[in-house]
Amino acid sequence: MLKKGFDLSASELIDFCQPRMGHFSVPCFLDFIEALPLTENGKVQKFKLIEKGVTNTTWDREKVGYKVAR
Repeated sequence: MLKKGFDLSASELIDFCQPRMGHFSVPCFLDFIEALPLTENGKVQKFKLIEKGVTNTTWDREKVGYKVAR
C-alpha cells in the first residue's frame, strides 16, 4: 500500500528493482493491494496470494513489453 499523497506505477517500481536485483529476480507480475493476508502471528499467508492468481488489476511485464536487461 502506498502512503497517502504518493503515486507509483508498476514500471517505476521495476525501474527501481532492476539495478538492485538479478534479472531472474525482477518480478514479472505486480499487483498493488490494500494489505497482505496475515496469520495471527503476523506472517504473510502466501498461499492466499497464489490462490488469487493473476487478475484484471495485475501488471504483466511481458504484456506491456517491458524488457529486463541481463
